Amino acid sequence: MNLGRKQAHPESGAWTDAMRRAREAIDRADLDRLIDQTVDRVRREKQRGRLAYGWSGGKDSQALRFVMEQAGVDLAVLGMTVGLEWPAMLRWQTDHLPLGCDIIARPLDLAWLRAHPAMLFPQGRYGPHWFHIVQHASQRLYVKRERVAVLALGRRRKDGNYVGPPGEDRYRDKHGTTRWAPLADWTHEEVFALLDAYRLPLPPCYDWPRGYQVGTGAWPARQFTRNPDQGFAESWTIDASVIRAAAPELPAAAAWMARRGLT
Repeated sequence: MNLGRKQAHPESGAWTDAMRRAREAIDRADLDRLIDQTVDRVRREKQRGRLAYGWSGGKDSQALRFVMEQAGVDLAVLGMTVGLEWPAMLRWQTDHLPLGCDIIARPLDLAWLRAHPAMLFPQGRYGPHWFHIVQHASQRLYVKRERVAVLALGRRRKDGNYVGPPGEDRYRDKHGTTRWAPLADWTHEEVFALLDAYRLPLPPCYDWPRGYQVGTGAWPARQFTRNPDQGFAESWTIDASVIRAAAPELPAAAAWMARRGLT
């Protein structure tokens, strides 16, 4: 099966099958040739101006990290919230943080979430808004502070990500930040083949319910839930402590626990 956008595959089976098939379908020489071509592009970009990359620990950012490090780029940024992260993810990201990677924490915590209830397991237009207020905002601050000319991201067309106008793999936003996707045309299988060939670790989120569909991010930003009940139920399964900790501050969490007789 040729995988399409991650939104179409909520369960992990299709993704683990793709990772297994990648070992067999992607010739190692072809993979290394693709890596070398991408590394060369990164080196040429580096010559034009100060280059950095965004990192989250997710599968695509791990592949990007490998390419960037091969090209001698060690400037990176990780954007997160100040108080809404999964404890297991925070530990993993801290343990695997790339050398030279700065963490920029946005001032979003339970008090903020209570004041912005639409941002709890958001539906519709509010879902992508998490990326604007966490990752994009952190990246803008970093780019300005470090005088970065271009910020590379692990975005790919096969994942349904925006990488720029048709035929392009970069764009400049209204704030003046230029984002570039050096892996734009990589397939899922090519990413998996790189991860497997070079034994790159993946964070625990991929072992969680709908892990490949949701990916990394703060727990209230959990995407593609049918309703808040699904978001709370999945989060409880992953780590009940985040819901227990939220309940005193967040009425919705306290009410969800009360309806199920949970403590």
